[in-house]
Amino acid sequence: VGVSPNPIVPKSVEGLELGRKNTIAVNENMQSSIPTLFAGGDIVRGGATVILAMGDGRKAADSMDKYLQGI
Repeated sequence: VGVSPNPIVPKSVEGLELGRKNTIAVNENMQSSIPTLFAGGDIVRGGATVILAMGDGRKAADSMDKYLQGI
């Protein structure tokens, strides 16, 4: 939680694919290159609006739920 991406996080996770500006690369389900790691908001988009971050959070939560249910 913050107002800008934390540069330490993406660089500290081995095997994590990064996007532009060293943000975490995710698919349409907000899932990263590590199947159990979902991300959204500034760490994915770079600095953006809170509305976009909230939408990412909702989408990531839904995707995590489906992932855990095996859907």
